[in-house]
Amino acid sequence: MTSQRQNFEKILLVAIFTTFMGQIYMLPFGTGFRLTFAVVVLNVLMLTFKEIEPFLTINLVGILMFFVRSVLYVINGSGTLIQGFDNYYPVLFFYIFYSILFIALDVRSLIKTPLALFLAIWICDSIPNIVEVVIRQEWRNVGFEEVIFTIILIGLIRTFITTLLIYLSRYYYEKSKERENHHVFVERIMLMSTLKTELFFLRKSRKDIEDAMRRSFLIYEQMDAPDMKESLLLVTKDIHEIKKDYTRVIAGLEKSIKESPVYNMDIKEILDIVLTANRKLAIEKQLTIKFTATIGFDFRTNDYLAVISILNNIVTNAVEAMKEQGKIMIEQFVEENQMVIKVINDGIGIEQQDLPLIFEAGFSTKFNENNGVMASGIGLTHVKHLVEEYFGGTIIATSGKQEMTCFKVAIPVERIFSRNDTEQG
Repeated sequence: MTSQRQNFEKILLVAIFTTFMGQIYMLPFGTGFRLTFAVVVLNVLMLTFKEIEPFLTINLVGILMFFVRSVLYVINGSGTLIQGFDNYYPVLFFYIFYSILFIALDVRSLIKTPLALFLAIWICDSIPNIVEVVIRQEWRNVGFEEVIFTIILIGLIRTFITTLLIYLSRYYYEKSKERENHHVFVERIMLMSTLKTELFFLRKSRKDIEDAMRRSFLIYEQMDAPDMKESLLLVTKDIHEIKKDYTRVIAGLEKSIKESPVYNMDIKEILDIVLTANRKLAIEKQLTIKFTATIGFDFRTNDYLAVISILNNIVTNAVEAMKEQGKIMIEQFVEENQMVIKVINDGIGIEQQDLPLIFEAGFSTKFNENNGVMASGIGLTHVKHLVEEYFGGTIIATSGKQEMTCFKVAIPVERIFSRNDTEQG
């Protein structure tokens, strides 16, 4: 029902807008015969809204055009309504023949063949106009050859404009769709990278919980006091329940990640995703930041979610370190069998005494002036664990007042490159 209503609204939109455009016209023969840009608009709209029925829509345009012109004829004081009907009824034949030709030539199916589309639209434009001229018997005032030549020439011009508008609108529509799809893709990848990072730490926490449960049970076995043993056993059972909850959450996350598309991603795509997300963040924070990326050695990896999580955390920190404007540069290269990525920014910098602490859980220099709450300081802790424990790499930060801040991530080549890339390297 909703779909039918939407189609009906689109039909009305096409009919009303085309009728309005039909009031912009020229009178080539000095009579009631008009040549307008309504056909240009109608063609573009009919090829844009492919879901609406052509015969009904086009003939509704004809009926509206007939009544509007007749009423305006009376309003302008040119004559009675009957005289207006008599003067403009031939326009109905134009749209009847136009709809028949539009359907017979299957104009909508020709969108991928520009020349065939051009010829079809030219025919749909010219022949109905010739029919209208014949009904009006315009050749009695002007030579028949001149009438036909004028109609075909103007039809050619209108067809050229129509075709140009159609392909321009398609081009911008496709570009808009690409941007929208890319935006959705980036958001999905960012979500999946966050999930994968959280999964990594949940697994680590589960191992810590298992260790705590094992130690608790060992203490239980060594303890002699019955009351304390019973209490400790309850604690051990509670830890076991927490472990089961963690296991269920981990299983759900693993299922979500496994169901996502599996493929390799190159460094250019990874950087594009990270920079797209952080450009958006910079705009939200009303910051003017110039982002640049230099790729020294391209590669593909199926661990792109973890790489994105690492880079996004570092780049987001860099964005949040900016006052009003600044630069963030990413440099990627291979050095001594290590894939190296440097993230450099000219933000407020990190105090020398804080550098050894920035990777510690809970440490943060970020303070929300609106609510007085310090940030959790968990981002760089995640980054350090991912780089060192997941990839077996290293991360080093250098900074200082009046100096550029640089995070250098180094990951062993064999750990991150896809097999084909390693063989080629």
